[in-house]
Amino acid sequence: MVCNSLIFAGKTIEVTRIQVGDSAQNVNIIVSTVAEAEYVMPYLRECQKKGKTVNILYGIPLPPSQAQRLGRLGSELGPGSISVMIDNSDQLSILQVFKEIAGFSAHIFIKIDAGYGRAGVDPNSEKLKALLEVVLPITKAESFSHLSGFYSHAGDSYAVASGVEAMGHLSNEIENLIIAASLADQLLRGSHEHNEGKAKYVLSVGATPSATSIQNLVHTDSSLPAVWVAESERLRKCILRAKDFCHLEIHAGVYPFLDNQQLATQASPSPSNSTMTTARHSISFPDIALTILAEVASLYMHRNPPEALIAAGSLALGREPCKSYSGWGVVSDWSMMSAVTTSPCTVPTTRSGWEVARISQEHGILQRVSDEAPDLQVGSKLRVWPNHACVAGASFGFYVIVDSDSPSKNQIVDIWTRCRGW
Repeated sequence: MVCNSLIFAGKTIEVTRIQVGDSAQNVNIIVSTVAEAEYVMPYLRECQKKGKTVNILYGIPLPPSQAQRLGRLGSELGPGSISVMIDNSDQLSILQVFKEIAGFSAHIFIKIDAGYGRAGVDPNSEKLKALLEVVLPITKAESFSHLSGFYSHAGDSYAVASGVEAMGHLSNEIENLIIAASLADQLLRGSHEHNEGKAKYVLSVGATPSATSIQNLVHTDSSLPAVWVAESERLRKCILRAKDFCHLEIHAGVYPFLDNQQLATQASPSPSNSTMTTARHSISFPDIALTILAEVASLYMHRNPPEALIAAGSLALGREPCKSYSGWGVVSDWSMMSAVTTSPCTVPTTRSGWEVARISQEHGILQRVSDEAPDLQVGSKLRVWPNHACVAGASFGFYVIVDSDSPSKNQIVDIWTRCRGW
């Protein structure tokens, strides 16, 4: 089982480097825009010079307008470097354009809809069978595409509220992709029987809640409830069955950053829980890497409840809801006076008692949601945890990097520029 790095959350070379790791010999990344792939090309060429294999998977069913740009990237990186997704036979003709420019055939993943309903083919549908009946002869003839495997994205796992539910989504994805791979195997062999153990397709599954929930399999807490034990066993069996005749790959996007939406899922254990023995120690606010720095512009303490204005609205925070509360961002306790130490908090650790209650384009209205929330002042700088880090980060051209583990916790140690555009 391997991990494929979705880089659309960070959109930087530095974060991509961390996601892939120094020891990886196979550098597999997934992008949501061609611009991301173009932006990390210096890093990918660096990897190739070190003897590593490189592959970019374009993470949306292939639109015709992107074939030429992907082809140019392929011509630079060489054979086997570009993969694309399809879920419609009309997309196959686009691959001929890619091959003419790149000089080799693209690897393809068939996008499977495992229940999310966003994109992909139902694995139990006649549409998948019809698509495979077109794709497999092309793959067998090695004309202009090669079927690498099947891909799904469990975006619906964002609705979970526990590791048990998240593991269930991951099991469901694997089961659905096994159905698709088994059908491909049958058709390829001209048989109506399941012949698992033959075709070695890649089954690529995940989303941050479901993908990170796999960490729960290592828990040794003897007091775990029966439903947790049962779901863990189901997931283990799914993984073993997939590995019998396929290469299982886990992908996720926002996990390097985390955000309020991920905290609401409670899907994975906290990285700070080094013993990994209890399933009840889930991720919390200190685990979120991304905060938005905002300034208090005005105060409206006469309102009920008291409110304040920050110069950061939907273009800074995004307009993504979070199921755990009704706001658009949670103000951390960073820079606020601590009741325990009577000094300002140097790292964001918990809620301040203020939330972003309303937003417009450049205005954010903070609302006091706790009687113990400290007073704010015009000009105060605040760090806000966003609901969705991918969307919040998209409005900025760079990240300001601080190291909360260092003695100088608020000293800027680096600037990481982000890719923007499509």
